[in-house]
Amino acid sequence: MIVTTCLRPTSLLTKQAQEIATDLHSKTVARKEFSLEELYDNWNEPILVVGKKRLELYENGQSAPFFFHPNSSVFRIRRLLKGEHDPFCDASLLLKGDSILDCTLGMASDSIVGSFVVGDSGVVVGLEKSSIIAYLTSKGLQTNQQNISDWTKITNRITVENIDYKSYLAKLADDSFDVVYFDPMFETNIEASSGIAGLKLLANYDDLTYEVIEQAKRVARKRVVLKDHFKSERFKKYGFTQLIRKTSEFHFGYIEK
Repeated sequence: MIVTTCLRPTSLLTKQAQEIATDLHSKTVARKEFSLEELYDNWNEPILVVGKKRLELYENGQSAPFFFHPNSSVFRIRRLLKGEHDPFCDASLLLKGDSILDCTLGMASDSIVGSFVVGDSGVVVGLEKSSIIAYLTSKGLQTNQQNISDWTKITNRITVENIDYKSYLAKLADDSFDVVYFDPMFETNIEASSGIAGLKLLANYDDLTYEVIEQAKRVARKRVVLKDHFKSERFKKYGFTQLIRKTSEFHFGYIEK
């Protein structure tokens, strides 16, 4: 890919673009007055734009970029602060001090909510196979700001690992995490919100397997949790107890240890 800046960048943004290009083993291209279409026509490579507020990746000339956004995690945390329930937390039986392994991190929405619940004494590790999604999510977790108390602490508690969950699970000892979580990609959007269109272009579509589920059951102390479309056959296929949510297209399921 190429790394460039927004139009009329500051010297700081230009320096950041150079640093990011080094991180990603990419090259920087001066934006000047070029449009993104002109840059793509010239280079025919994905374009990472370093902007004043966020990083945006334009893949294969697509108009919808991928960028980090906390999505539903913000209003879900606000609900929890009001004493309301969260389906992911309920399915996971999350408690303060718990450890979570999010095998399909994406934009980390569920991991952010989980980090809020488990607190300073908890552990949240997110695995992401796509190197660019892992990088942009990691950067976003470090820099994104929201009007929620201790937001920076909540997001900075999440450790992002750029690795395939199959190989990561295989290396872990038994009972390494309280909860092992899967939110696999599929054709129907889980969240029709900011950045999801760009995410679908970059995401890993590897399906779950019996071997992966067995490894997850070995690694989890409390539960293995799955988020999927309510019509998904994965719940029954892999032995998850499906939690029915009549007003939602997406359900959670769990395997109890």
